[in-house]
Amino acid sequence: MKQFIYLFGLGLLLTACSGESTTTTSNSDTTKTDTLAMLPNIAIDLNALLSKFSVSTSEPFVQDTLYLAENVSMSDTTALTTDEIKYLSYNYIENEMSFSGKSSIDDAMFFDSLKANNEYEGYIEVIDIGMMKDAKAYVTQKVVLDETTSLLLWFVDYGTYEACPFASGKVLYASVFQNNEVKSCTLIGEDSSSGDAPYWSSDMTLISITKNKITAVKTDRNGGDTDEEGNEITFETSSEYTLTIDANGMWVVTAVEALAV
Repeated sequence: MKQFIYLFGLGLLLTACSGESTTTTSNSDTTKTDTLAMLPNIAIDLNALLSKFSVSTSEPFVQDTLYLAENVSMSDTTALTTDEIKYLSYNYIENEMSFSGKSSIDDAMFFDSLKANNEYEGYIEVIDIGMMKDAKAYVTQKVVLDETTSLLLWFVDYGTYEACPFASGKVLYASVFQNNEVKSCTLIGEDSSSGDAPYWSSDMTLISITKNKITAVKTDRNGGDTDEEGNEITFETSSEYTLTIDANGMWVVTAVEALAV
């Protein structure tokens, strides 16, 4: 069974070790934006942020199993700063799709701050097994729902110290961008693994976005125990969630049902 001994970047314990979409690149977005985006205690260059979302598609968007593993860019041009992460995660809505939740966002801001203050190398020198080694945030793409509302997709790539226990993965977030500002944010996808030999676990959450329906399917697998003949026992569960956006641009996330596996 899955056990968690996982350590966040701030020294907090966290775990235990061991879409498909057709995209087109477009820079011709006709949406008008202000140079400075203002939210409570957050001020960023909105044009600079939106320019990082160079891939813009209309719905439907269907995330496949390789989307976070192979189809996303992790480069300086897609990396997010602490202020941009704060802006995109404004009005974060908690949901049960992932154990990580908002903690991966906090980790990304923590490590960005360490690096900005030239303190990262000092941190690396003192981390121990199970502790978070790094977390970085990057944009993926924009999904246009209608003329006033888009979803800004971005993710956090994280990993712990290379020893047991370990944890690593990518967590996908969606910010509702409505009437030229972010209204809310929530977690919509994940591709992660963790373990403490012989025990291991993996989590995969895939999102499907259309104008009239947004759903996510979460699949958890874990193992490590063996039967009397020495065969590994693997457990798998799958759940489907429905997501909606209310009139105020706020995410509403509901677990629909457990799926047969």
